[in-house]
Amino acid sequence: MRFDTRLYALLSGAALTLGPVAAQTERAAAAKPAAAAQAANQFTNSPREKLVVAMPKTYAKAETMLLWGDYFNHLARCGNIDLQNQQGESLDKSTNIDVLAEKELIDSLVSGKAQLAQVNPGLVPQLVAAGQPAPFGVPGNKASGQRNSYKLILIARVDSPFTKPQDLVGKKIAHTTPTSNSGNLAPRALFPAIGLVPDQNYEVVFSNGHERSVTGVMHGFYPAAAVASDLYQRMVVKGDVKGSSIRTLWESPPFMTETWTMGKDVSPDLQARVKKCSFSYSFSPKLRQLLPGNDTFLPINFERDFATVMEVYNKTQKAAQAAKAAAK
Repeated sequence: MRFDTRLYALLSGAALTLGPVAAQTERAAAAKPAAAAQAANQFTNSPREKLVVAMPKTYAKAETMLLWGDYFNHLARCGNIDLQNQQGESLDKSTNIDVLAEKELIDSLVSGKAQLAQVNPGLVPQLVAAGQPAPFGVPGNKASGQRNSYKLILIARVDSPFTKPQDLVGKKIAHTTPTSNSGNLAPRALFPAIGLVPDQNYEVVFSNGHERSVTGVMHGFYPAAAVASDLYQRMVVKGDVKGSSIRTLWESPPFMTETWTMGKDVSPDLQARVKKCSFSYSFSPKLRQLLPGNDTFLPINFERDFATVMEVYNKTQKAAQAAKAAAK
């Protein structure tokens, strides 16, 4: 999901053609040679390991590498790791990173086809239930220890007659995908308290993405939509939607944002390398623009940081079980 950024300025200032990851590494190393040298020396005596990376289908491959390529370079150099896609192509020589839809991402991690991935919070309970490790890291601010977060927001056009959640009773509200935390699970768990019971007080329509939901509201396809605040703000920054044309009717308490996780079959040694190098990574200027106020990765305390996400997940599961029992 998704979340605040100045992505348009970030991307418009980029080169028109993307070189391989190694080229990005050289530029980053030139900007901070001491840090790069230190990172490169941490695991030089350890055997070089392979690690398959997958990313969510939030951005196209080129945009994904533009944003995260510097991190991948750091991880490869610091941990003595050959990062690859599922076709076995090294990301040192290619920008052909795998960007997967939610179900593909879950399946790849559970099956071991992918070993390192960025996942949205709504997927985390499913992965943990499937026996996968809890996420290890999230963007944050090193000095304050503050972890990045977002809110579920309910939006409508500013020129619509809808000014509060109750105005949407009997209307359609766009959710994103069934597994999305902010786009579906959280609304089902939290909207009843504001007078909007999904599939009872309003009709749920799936848009297949936060961007589609926002665009659908902007063009009048949906009266309202439930989306992640950070992803909405990124669209404003990119110029995909005018913030002045959208009204926020309600917002939730903060949720943890996208986190990074490894598969259960990754060896303890390799896990240690990934974690140590991730926590030593200083975000590139592009990532700092994408995630204002965040400058590194911070470790996750699952019980603390995912308490709200797990509450939403458990409520959703109970509701689904009750509906299934009632249908018998």
